[in-house]
Amino acid sequence: MTRPVPDDEDQRRLVELLRALGASEDEIAATPMHQRSALALDLVLRGGRDPMTLDAAAVAIGVEPAALLRFWRALGFAAYRDEVAVPAAMVDAQNVLAGSAELIGDEATLGLARVIGAATARLAEALVDSFRVGFELPELGRGIRYSDVVQSYVEIVRTALPDFESLVLSTFRAHLVRVAGSAWSPDLEEAAARRELAIGFADLVGYTALTRTMSPAELSRLLRGFEDAVAEVVSNHGGRLVKQIGDGAMFSAETPEAGAAMACDLAAAFAAAEGLPPVRVGLAAGSVLTHYGDYYGDVVNLAARLVALARPGTVVVSEQVASRLGGAWALERLPDQALKGFGAPEAVYRLRGPA
Repeated sequence: MTRPVPDDEDQRRLVELLRALGASEDEIAATPMHQRSALALDLVLRGGRDPMTLDAAAVAIGVEPAALLRFWRALGFAAYRDEVAVPAAMVDAQNVLAGSAELIGDEATLGLARVIGAATARLAEALVDSFRVGFELPELGRGIRYSDVVQSYVEIVRTALPDFESLVLSTFRAHLVRVAGSAWSPDLEEAAARRELAIGFADLVGYTALTRTMSPAELSRLLRGFEDAVAEVVSNHGGRLVKQIGDGAMFSAETPEAGAAMACDLAAAFAAAEGLPPVRVGLAAGSVLTHYGDYYGDVVNLAARLVALARPGTVVVSEQVASRLGGAWALERLPDQALKGFGAPEAVYRLRGPA
């Protein structure tokens, strides 16, 4: 369905809504029609407090404007200095900027800001797109005026957003406790944290060819089914879905045994899933560098190389994983492989499952 273009009456009613929400005539005139629904959202979220210029916000927080601009951009808001409009509520929250630099240093503070920006940007995009597809398009399809849809959004934000924000905050706090309780060690220079983990990669087989024959709706269902299936298996075994990378997913487990169980269940889940292609899985274990919520190092690189060796519906593991699993798992030794980025050929194994 093509999204209807607001007619003159719709535009007039939308302007009336913006005025009722407190928009100035200059704001309305400066906002293009396609962004006026976002202006309505902004007005609701302001709570009657106008945004601040960069210089005014820096004074309120007690930092130099240049430092605030770096932090603002690290949060993902790319803008020229004169264009920055910092929400008043964010000024209150950004007082952490002054204290964080003293506690963990400037670079770590900017690194955390980038993680916050990336995570919240993804959350915002997922939430907005879900409402556009699941609410806005059906309403417009029933003949509801666009201005009335925007009015509905305003009411939803007023009534439901506080509970949603509470859910996000409580989820973050629960993950904070989980991570704080996990084992870790410093690197030799005591500049980074390391963890002993099993790292796996799962790739959809034939994804590129499939995308050429799929409609956007079919592709969306495929990716949603892929992420749902991976997330369910990983969470069932107490692991973590680190990230989804297009047709692949990276996951972690506290032990090689847990990682092996995840890998085998992933292969089995996709083999039995209707409408989803099979996956291949690579698994390695050892010490990894943890950097702002992601993992790096030889173990991660090895797992990424091993997934390319696996046949559809199978799991290939490193020698270290195989040695930890011992006789409790059925393993098939494969020919040693010369892997890109590694020196001597690596011993690899196909994981058949529990013995």
